[in-house]
Amino acid sequence: MIACVFYFGEASFVLADDEIGGVQALPAPDFPPLLANEIVIPADSPIGIILTSQRHPLLRRADFKNEGEVVKSIYGKVEFQPIWFSKHAPEKNLTDLLALLSNAEADGLSPLNYDVDSVREWIEHPPLDANTTASYDVALTVSLTRFLRDLRQGRVDPRSMPMPAHIAPKPDVDLASLLHQYLTQQRLTDLVSEFEPKARQYRQLKHILGELRRQAVIAARGQLVFAKPLKPGDKHANVAELRSRLHSLGVLADPADAASERYDADLADAVKKLQRQAGLKADGVVGNATAALLAQSPAEKISRIELAMERARWIPDPTEGPMIVVNIPAFELWAFNSTDDQAPLNMKVIVGKAPENQTPVLWEEMKYLEFMPYWNIPTTIFKKEILPKTVSNKAYLASQDIELVRHYNREDQGGGSYLRARQRPGKKNPLGRVKFVFPNAADVYLHDTPAQSAFNRPRRDLSHGCVRVSQPEQLAEFVLGGQKEWDKESIKQAMTGAKTRHVTLKRSVPVLFYYGTTYVDHKDQLHFYPDVYGQDEYLRKALEQLQNIQASEPKPNDSLRLSSSADLTVSP
Repeated sequence: MIACVFYFGEASFVLADDEIGGVQALPAPDFPPLLANEIVIPADSPIGIILTSQRHPLLRRADFKNEGEVVKSIYGKVEFQPIWFSKHAPEKNLTDLLALLSNAEADGLSPLNYDVDSVREWIEHPPLDANTTASYDVALTVSLTRFLRDLRQGRVDPRSMPMPAHIAPKPDVDLASLLHQYLTQQRLTDLVSEFEPKARQYRQLKHILGELRRQAVIAARGQLVFAKPLKPGDKHANVAELRSRLHSLGVLADPADAASERYDADLADAVKKLQRQAGLKADGVVGNATAALLAQSPAEKISRIELAMERARWIPDPTEGPMIVVNIPAFELWAFNSTDDQAPLNMKVIVGKAPENQTPVLWEEMKYLEFMPYWNIPTTIFKKEILPKTVSNKAYLASQDIELVRHYNREDQGGGSYLRARQRPGKKNPLGRVKFVFPNAADVYLHDTPAQSAFNRPRRDLSHGCVRVSQPEQLAEFVLGGQKEWDKESIKQAMTGAKTRHVTLKRSVPVLFYYGTTYVDHKDQLHFYPDVYGQDEYLRKALEQLQNIQASEPKPNDSLRLSSSADLTVSP
């Protein structure tokens, strides 16, 4: 029997003549296909030996499997020769590399994670022999690769967090080509702009972080102590300190009488502004929560901003056009017409109840609206909350406009059918008069609600996971703004009609459900919100765990020892 192996992409198969002259498909032999773009590491290269091992004992994190393919691609472009310590490598590139890694704090990252002290030592004392040259060169490349990867997508995978996250990883960037381009042009520090998040929120956080770091003294201030809650009109010896802190926070203008002990109306207004920024009840009363907020030190703010920047790195870069952002712990929605919209639509929202019904973090595309929608009641809600009420009240379903309908599965789903409950459109329907749909794995959406009084609560985690909006008509006008057949009057008619209307958007609208306990609004005002789902602590612990793992790795020897049997030479 004669057999020939054929390759198609990464798949392979065998065509063989059988005994009667026909042709049949047989399993391919057990060897890898030949890939046109596969990079072959030379076995006699000092750099090749390091890359093959995927470990580098000079680094705090010796294992660089995660960066292995990218680093291999970088050196493949120069035939596995040094890129930092070669004869023709400009000294400026080394200086820029050190500056770039040393400045990692500007992006809320730690230079220690990228071996910046060792990098400085290697640059100041360049290698003399081929093996040490290879060792130092690869170490610098791995450190840079790690920094750029962390800068682009974050150090923690959001899908590893206890909070549900439905955000696809960012697409890969061709680091190898970009790095060689920027090295050739001797502008390595500009490479940061290619990898850092493009969202305005990230730029705002980075700017504020820089301002806080520039403060001469970062020391915790003592908590303001009041024997009882301080109310407008009260007198207290600590009012002067309260006035000073409000002024430093930018919520109070220069006081006319800085030494006064009277808690006057101007002070109360400043406290209310601060309370609103933090998601507290804006009553002007300085209780325990407000006093703790006033005592927050720059160091504490820096820590929270660094968490916010880590989360911002998880989010895809924004595109031109309209976008909707729901900040879960802020209980607010912003609808932007563009990335630099200075007057976005803003409204209160209700999110999933903590801890059992958390609204997920997600990034999806809104595809359509439904005016006067049916509510397809989830099975868990029907069994747990609705069905028990029918035991004592046989007419309960009818009284709530709930009907049972038969749903038929598609053939590719196995066929068959089952009964499901749904609530007809109307005043009793919890979805209200409109829902905004962006298909997603969590099956959540934005919708109206007949229970408008709940928006008056300062803490609004009350739903089963979907997000209720306080201004549904205005949001419908926003998403239908580019469709001439839909104006305010036609939207109002659809929201009061008797029939369900499905409206497909001519242009889908990106929707981001974001968890930002630290958030900068479109007016560049910094806000701190309560950590309603406890996610700050989870993220902080995840980052600390990464730090501890790196710190626990043994400190390497001065050089990377290669096999003595290898006769290797390379240009220093």
